[in-house]
Amino acid sequence: MEYLKLIAILFSATGFWKLIELLVKFRSDNRKQAAEIKNLNAQAEKQISDNWIQWSQTLEKRVKELEAVAEENKELKKQIESQRSRIGELESKVEKVEKENEQLRNQLKEISKTQEHE
Repeated sequence: MEYLKLIAILFSATGFWKLIELLVKFRSDNRKQAAEIKNLNAQAEKQISDNWIQWSQTLEKRVKELEAVAEENKELKKQIESQRSRIGELESKVEKVEKENEQLRNQLKEISKTQEHE
């Protein structure tokens, strides 16, 4: 009977140690999993911040390009405005010349009429 008690004590002791070993392993696995999750979160946050930096740099570059285009547009608008004023001046000159031509035609008609009568 003592052998049976000894065997029972031995199995219960090994079972107890096995239970403690499982608890320790479970706890260390949980810590490892939590550390891996924190690591993945840190990597994701770093990637997000890197993407944000890249996006903002691209945006700044695009804004500078648009500012340069805006300056060019201002110059082109000035040039267009000066051409419009020049066109207005030329149109007024054309009208003046057309009136002078009409007057000269009328004078020619009068001169030719007076010469025909002579």
